[in-house]
Amino acid sequence: MDAPSARDALPGEASCPICLEYFRDPVSIHCGHHFCRSCIERCWEWPTAGFACPRCRDTAPERSLRPSRELARVLEIARRLSRGEALRTGEEEEEEEGCQRHQEPLEVFCKEDRALLCAICRESRVHRAHTVLPVPEVVREYQGQIQARLQTLKDDRDKLLEFREAEMRRNWEYLEKTEVERQRILSQFQGLRLSLEEHSSHLLARLGDLERDIGKVQEENVTSLTKEISRLDARIQELEEKCRQPARTFLQVTRDNGREPLGPAGEENLQLPLSPLPELEKKIHHFREENILLEETLRSFQDILMFELPEKMTVTLDPSTAHPQLLVAPDGSSVSWESAQDPPGDGPGPGTAPPGDGPGPGTDPSVLGREGVTAGRSCWDVQVAPAGSWALGVARETPGSGGETPGSAEWELWSMGLCQGQFWALTSLERIPLFPIHAPSRVRVALDYERGQVAFFDADKKSLIFAFPAASFNGQSVHPWFLVWGEGSRI
Repeated sequence: MDAPSARDALPGEASCPICLEYFRDPVSIHCGHHFCRSCIERCWEWPTAGFACPRCRDTAPERSLRPSRELARVLEIARRLSRGEALRTGEEEEEEEGCQRHQEPLEVFCKEDRALLCAICRESRVHRAHTVLPVPEVVREYQGQIQARLQTLKDDRDKLLEFREAEMRRNWEYLEKTEVERQRILSQFQGLRLSLEEHSSHLLARLGDLERDIGKVQEENVTSLTKEISRLDARIQELEEKCRQPARTFLQVTRDNGREPLGPAGEENLQLPLSPLPELEKKIHHFREENILLEETLRSFQDILMFELPEKMTVTLDPSTAHPQLLVAPDGSSVSWESAQDPPGDGPGPGTAPPGDGPGPGTDPSVLGREGVTAGRSCWDVQVAPAGSWALGVARETPGSGGETPGSAEWELWSMGLCQGQFWALTSLERIPLFPIHAPSRVRVALDYERGQVAFFDADKKSLIFAFPAASFNGQSVHPWFLVWGEGSRI
């Protein structure tokens, strides 16, 4: 029997030991043997004790698969040899490719159809009027276009890289600036805290000195009064003893002493000592005035913070919540009263409302802002008119007891407004008269959701008009609320 040729032995050497087929995506493992990637992955899908080679049983603690590109190239050659094909280079293959229709070399390129043509196709009626160029010339043209486009892309990439670097530098600069601002804030509040602590210690020390002065004066006063009381006790006892003596003895003692029975005239008239308490009261009053001044200063400082710190928001009115007698501007920036008749009653407030059932809070002629607040500090400024009646503030919807329809909701209000020339602080249950020094033309509503605080300021003078006591919004959305009432009323 003749020995097998090298061509006959090649398929066996180029086969996977697991599937016995030509390698597909060959990989080598830790011991150097080769397998199809899918075959070895199936074998190692459930390893029990390390990763063992299916051929030599050599075991590795970790899985290692290395692609074998050279072996893949050899396999391609083996497949061709098994099919009896001659080995050709890539250039020869490309050169031997021709027109499938005429079996002629593809020598030219049609720019209109973007197709390679042979000499026969070039002369056909389809391509006769087209622009046809030799393949090398078209390749050079398209390569030039690609190179130009490539250069443009590289330039764009370089610009983006520079822009990214600049943006990163700016971001770092902004981070540094924010850190500087953070340190400034901490330093300023630390200084303010230390200053307040120093003033507090100073005031408490003065108060301690005043208390000690009061104690000292009290002790001296009590001692002096006690001495005088002791003297009077002795005198009283002396006179009482005289009164108990027999008449002869009493008169004899008086005659021997050469004195009247009660002593010199006016001897027993009591003169009360001057009290030191009025002087102490003056000191306490002076200290109280200084403390009141400090309280007003701190309150003014807190008002400034309450006015300046909240984030200013833009309020857009929601026409769907407006009362039928109100006209909301198309852009939602204002609302006005649009009734031909003056409303009955004495103006808006708890228990008073014009007829009609609006979808807003209660039946008052009001409208809500679209934006709801559920956290943080917010504020917004409102231009108010001197005529008519108006109110503004915030409203919180609370579930009512009449079902789930919109009319069954109850609204809790925190607001202030003008009614018949009088300013009021208005809630859902009561109204409190206010007496601002000047009628504001622009009102700022400041809302601190976490603290439950609603405050109103004269926005032009930055002065506090009224602040409600702290409330709880219970995590529900709070909406800006506006009310206008009567001819000429507008917000």
